[in-house]
Amino acid sequence: MYQKRAGSFMNRPYLLLLICIIGTAILCAGCTTQPRGEVTPVPTTVPGTVPTTIMTTAIPDTTSTPGVTITGETVTPTTAPGGPTASPTEDKGEQVKIKAKNFAFDVSTITVPAGSRVIVEFENEDQAAHNVAFYTSPSLSATIFKGEIITGPREITYTFTAPATPGTYYFRCDVHPTMDGQFIVT
Repeated sequence: MYQKRAGSFMNRPYLLLLICIIGTAILCAGCTTQPRGEVTPVPTTVPGTVPTTIMTTAIPDTTSTPGVTITGETVTPTTAPGGPTASPTEDKGEQVKIKAKNFAFDVSTITVPAGSRVIVEFENEDQAAHNVAFYTSPSLSATIFKGEIITGPREITYTFTAPATPGTYYFRCDVHPTMDGQFIVT
């Protein structure tokens, strides 16, 4: 009739169980890592100390950004009426959100106070490479800040200091110069 051969059918269930346990362990190990965001060095100076750099991680924000009013295609920082005002050492910066989609920015004007720390949350929804760069004029005669070029879909946070002199400046995508707008410093 039927004879069992040593090591053939008798070990198959154990071998299958061992493969399942190893596979599960590998899958579980891959699920325990934390999501990574973009790490952006933010220079910080406290009076009487040596300048330091704090590493921040960009985390997608699905809520509205306090301190910024978005009207049509204009992003304008605002201050809540009667709300507390930050002292220079407590300046958290002016947060601005810009999105690139279909080879266009979703804003055409960005307004910030003179000399403020500007935090740009840039989201590239295109498969193409884009960045946001700020210049003194459309002639590109002087660079205020040039953001890293990223291929999407991806998000990155840029941080820089706005010019101390109020005026109308310029921003654009260096890869696609027709993607541009006015950077107004008040």
